[in-house]
Formats: sequence, C-alpha cells, structure tokens
Amino acid sequence: MLSVFPTTTTGTMRVARSVVSRPRRRCWCRPPLLLILILTLSLSLPIAVRTSPADIVQKFHDPEVERMNHLVVDKNTGRVYVGAVNRLYQLSPDLLLVVKEVTGPKGDSTACSMLDCPREAQKRPVDNVNKALVIDYTTTRLISCGSLFQGMCTVRNLHNISDVVQEVKEAVVANNATASTVAFIAPGPPNPPVSQVMYVGVTFTGNSPYRSEVPAVSSRSLDKDKMLNIAEAAVTTGTRMYVNSLSRERYPINYIYGFSSGGFSYFLTTQMKNTETPIYLSKLVRVCQDDEHYYSYTEIPINCTSDERTYNLVQAAYVGKAGSVLAGDLGITAQDDVLFAVFAESDGPNSDVPRQRSGLCVYSLKAIRRKFMSNIQRCFSGEGQRGLEFISPSHKCISTKLQTIGEDFCGLDVNTPLGGEEPMGATAVLTFETHLTAVAATSTGDYTVVFVGTNKGHLKKVVVESSTLALEYGDLEIDPGSPVNPDLLFDSQLMHLYVLTEKKVSKVKVQECSVYKTCWDCLGAKDPYCGWCSLENKCNLRSDCQDAAKDPLYWISYKSGRCTTITTVTPDQLQRTTARTLELVIDNLPTLNGQFLCAFSALDKTLITNASRKSYGVNCTTPRTDLLPSIPPGRHHFTAKLSVRMTNGPDLVATNF
Repeated sequence: MLSVFPTTTTGTMRVARSVVSRPRRRCWCRPPLLLILILTLSLSLPIAVRTSPADIVQKFHDPEVERMNHLVVDKNTGRVYVGAVNRLYQLSPDLLLVVKEVTGPKGDSTACSMLDCPREAQKRPVDNVNKALVIDYTTTRLISCGSLFQGMCTVRNLHNISDVVQEVKEAVVANNATASTVAFIAPGPPNPPVSQVMYVGVTFTGNSPYRSEVPAVSSRSLDKDKMLNIAEAAVTTGTRMYVNSLSRERYPINYIYGFSSGGFSYFLTTQMKNTETPIYLSKLVRVCQDDEHYYSYTEIPINCTSDERTYNLVQAAYVGKAGSVLAGDLGITAQDDVLFAVFAESDGPNSDVPRQRSGLCVYSLKAIRRKFMSNIQRCFSGEGQRGLEFISPSHKCISTKLQTIGEDFCGLDVNTPLGGEEPMGATAVLTFETHLTAVAATSTGDYTVVFVGTNKGHLKKVVVESSTLALEYGDLEIDPGSPVNPDLLFDSQLMHLYVLTEKKVSKVKVQECSVYKTCWDCLGAKDPYCGWCSLENKCNLRSDCQDAAKDPLYWISYKSGRCTTITTVTPDQLQRTTARTLELVIDNLPTLNGQFLCAFSALDKTLITNASRKSYGVNCTTPRTDLLPSIPPGRHHFTAKLSVRMTNGPDLVATNF
C-alpha cells in the first residue's frame, strides 16, 4: 500500500508494503479504491442461499393445475413437455405455452377393464394423473400415460400434442396417484439396436381384478400395429416379469429410475430384502436388450454409505458423463457412463419412509457391469441361492459347464431370474441434512458438476472432485416449500436446467459468473463453470475468455486458486519531489505480448507511466512530481490506486498507493 505523506515543506512520499487481508466470502471491508485480489479458500464457510432473479430466467405456472408429475425435453428442438394431473402442456424452450390439453377428470371405475365395464360398476369423475411421459424420436411421437382406464397411454404428435395419433387400449402404467411407474425407450427385441421398445417398471396396486395382468417389468413394442403390447411373448416366457400372486400384496416394489447403457436396460428400485425380511434396501434391476425371454433378468443390491450411516433408500438418479478428473479417479474415460444417485436414510430399517438425511453416491457403469458379472458367475458356478422368491420359488444355483461368463452375458434358461447378493457399493461423496429428491449431472472442462433438488424447493450445486469427495458451492431457492421433482433435466445446450416442482416449471441458469466482480469473489465462489479471465479482468466461462487456451493464467479456475496479486512494492519510501523507479513483485502475472503500463489514480486524476516486464513482476517510474495532485487542505496524505495494465486493456492487478 502506498500513501503520500508531507513531512516537510517539499514533502516525501512514503511507500508502505501491500497489506493482505482475509475478508469473509463475498464481504468487502476496504477503503475507497482498494482492490484486493487474493484467493482465500475455506471449506468451512457456510453456503449462502441465493434467490437472485438472474438465476431463474423463466417460469411457467398454471393456476388451474393440481400437481405437475413429469417433464421431458426434446433434444432436437428444445421444446418442453409437462404431464400433470388432468393436464398436458407443450412449451417452448423459454417456457412459453404452445399447447395445453385437458386429459381429465373422466368417468372411470377400477372395476372396469380397458375394453368394457360390468353393469354393476359405478363410474365417477376420476383425476387422470400423468404416470409416464416419453419421447419416441424414431416416429416423432410423445407417449403420455395416465392413471385412468387401468393405466392407458396415448400417442401424440410431438409437434402438436393436441393431435392424438393413437389411443392404446392396454394397461401399461399404475392406475392410481401414488404407485410408482418408470418408463424409458431403449433398444430391445426383436432386432436391437435397430428396434426400440419402451421399458416399463410398475408397482402393483391391487385395487382392481385386472391389475394381475400388468407386469412389474416389461419391454413393450413401439410398432404401430402392436403399440405397447409386450414386445415378445411366448407361452411361458417373453419380455415381461411378474411378481407372483402370493407376494404381490405384501412385497411392494417402488421403481425410481430407468436407463439404458452398454446393451442393457436398468431400473433402480427400493424394496424389501426378501419376502421374509422386511428390511428395505435399494436394488439395480437389469435385463439384456437382446433377450426376448428375460432369461437375463437379474437384481443386485446397491449401497450408499458414509461413516457408520447407510443411506438405504434411493430417491432419484441420473446417468451422465464425468469430467476428466473424476473419470480418471474412477478408472474410466470421459465418454463412459456414470450413475449419479441420491439416497435417503430410512426412518428405521423396516420403514420405506425417508428421513431428512441424504447422501450422493457415484458409480461407473463399468464397475456396475463387473458387479453384475461377478454375481452371475458365482451362481453359475453353483454357489448360493438363485433368490427372488417373490417372482418364482428360489432354488440352489445350478453349476453349468460354461467356460466363461463375460460382462455381456445375456442369460440362459437356468438360474433365472437371478438375485445376486454381492452389492454394488459406494461411499457417499457428500452428505446432506436434508431430503434430496432429484439429481442431474454434467461436466465442464475437467470438472464434474451435480445439481440436486430438495424437498423444500431448493437446488443445490455440487462439484464432485473424486469418487469419495465433493463440495457444495451453491444453493438456490427455486420454489419454497415445494419438492423438486426427480425429472431434473438440462436444455439442449446444457446451460440451463428445467426444474419441476409441484405447480411450476423454472428455467435456471447453471452458472451466473458475471455476478462476481473480483478475482477473489470469482474463485472464492468455487463454481467450476467460472474462472477469472485475466486479460478481460472479469469472471466468466472459459469458452468466453479470450485466448484462454494459450496460458493457464489467462483463465484461472477455482481449483488453481491463483489470483494475480501485487505482494510488495519497493522502495517503501521516497521523496515526493523525486521520481523513482518502483519494483512491483507480482504473483501469477500472465505472460503477455505488448506494453505494460502502471496507472496511478487519485483525486479524480489518472497518470500513466511505462512499465517493463521482469521475472518477478514489473517495474515502472512514478509520475512526474509536477503532475501529481496536491494534497487536500487539512490532510497529511492522500491514497491512490496503483494498477498494472496493458495498452488499451483493463487493469490486470492493483493495490493501494
């Protein structure tokens, strides 16, 4: 810090060393013109909850809607589709209403089948709760399934959802408001990967004599002539799996998420350990996409733990890609699939009610495939029980003469269905004292970013730094008191998230780097999207920073923690009447071509002198003494700002003078 003090008639100019303070995050206590550029990273700082309108760029709300259930985004057009109770919406990428369809209430009774109603059935107006909303890109159709009429689906024109292409007289999804349904489209019989099918997981409801006809898991045709029929069906096999009649009522399976990866289709569920042990756990259910008999149907437990806690109830999941740092730690490439899942601790081992404690766990699909393979190999070598007695009676595993069972094994007509006992385990990368309800993940450069929604309507931002460590760096209040729906999806550019709550859709920026005005604020935010662009003296995305790839110091990430800082100025005293050369020791000064300058600003006057680049920083002369401003009457000194810049450029770094 350099201050000017008159000590005689002519006066002297005293030079004091820069004083580096450690301000609290986003709180500046400084004299005018002071610009401190130093990074202080403290993991113990609390996360401030932001409600800035800049983060939420658009909202959609229908005051007539009772509850919104599902959201999908067209990856080609960016259009947004929302399924709700008695409503279906087609929205623009900016959440402007394009089409609104009323889907209920309608007269219905659980005593009615898909095709007819007995005379004694008493129909009444029943809400149509959206249970599944899926885009079929092959035919440019939107498949919407509701709770009415035993869980019927309609096929609509994706460009105009008021155009109903087909009403499918088939019981496909759950027929009440609370029972779970998960549906997704992926390759399947008869000719994968060319042929696509809709995979559906459904909780048994037991509220109608016709529900026993609805499989727990099935692959359904997307051919127009057999739309949503079981894709392949024989007398005793097919692309379907039922919970047996003895277990349906007492062994509920809650389907949480479904996805496709590496030739297999997966479901995440919560269910009891077995029919005799009412301890709840989470499972991965898998079938081979080339399996027309479901011989490959296999379940294994999936665990998420932290210290002595077990987060046994999976609440939401997302399959995405990891940044290069996390990918390397997982032993995979940045192109490999990764499962991000949020789990809750149950309210007692025999309860499926989640507590206000959650964990975020990360699994590579490579590790998941190996764990399935290990469980299958164990059974096919004759070890253990086949399990899954809620589907068919369990028997001892049968040893076979198969020489090898690899990761792509698609099952045989023995040891099927198979319940493996070796769990897919992971340690939570981060834990929360709140109930998490949604998760989405992406990568930005080397970093992996995860967004998690809460049951209080908040969106938390997390950077995953390794397979065992993550850092929460942001908390946005999206819709206070309204749980974030598991359908948490990115826009087509991966720069916004669509956040669905009970009665609202919000379009939220994944980053708001421009709110950080200093290097310390920018890096202190720990936002992996944001870095300090030295040449432009602002916080922005790496892609928006000039020549960021040429020098690591041109765009400084939160992880590097290296703001450009003037650490000392020499000499520390000089006569006011004498122009002197100053030596400025500067940490992390980027290498630049062109003329460096020193700027001295005080009392509404700025004086410029040339500076020379040195190994330690720069040196420059003080301004001519006759150009210096006079010391104001009644004062003994004045303070100026000394900054280093390039010709026609912004300040690179500054300190007090």
